[in-house]
Amino acid sequence: MSGSRPPLHRPLLVVAWLLPLGILVQAALAGQAWFVSPELMGLHGGVGHGVLTLAVLTVVLSAAALRFHGVTVLSVLLLIGLAGQTGLGYAGHRSGLVMASSLHVPIGVALLGLSVAMAVLVSVHGRVSAGVGDGQVGRDTEMGA
Repeated sequence: MSGSRPPLHRPLLVVAWLLPLGILVQAALAGQAWFVSPELMGLHGGVGHGVLTLAVLTVVLSAAALRFHGVTVLSVLLLIGLAGQTGLGYAGHRSGLVMASSLHVPIGVALLGLSVAMAVLVSVHGRVSAGVGDGQVGRDTEMGA
């Protein structure tokens, strides 16, 4: 019989994929705020707080699962990066520090890439844990099971 997914895999998978989606929404809101409607910058910040909360949940879920060590490391790095990103956002927006704003965009791109890598890792780990793609189904069928 193939393995089964850990009980926390489904919530971790959902949260892991919501992270890059949230970061992408933030990028769209920032662009709209910059070029169309400056009032959207507050919403950009609000979504950022939501993304930061999702990052905390990812750390907690991956650590609680005790089977996702690589994901836990990536989620901690992502959380640290997002906390720094939040600080840069506030520094650039509220105090006009150009350097903070100039770092905010490329770090956001890097965090988007890291969040996608982490979500893919969670997806792949869940498939491996469940025995999907390990040839088990074919062997069971051939043996008449």
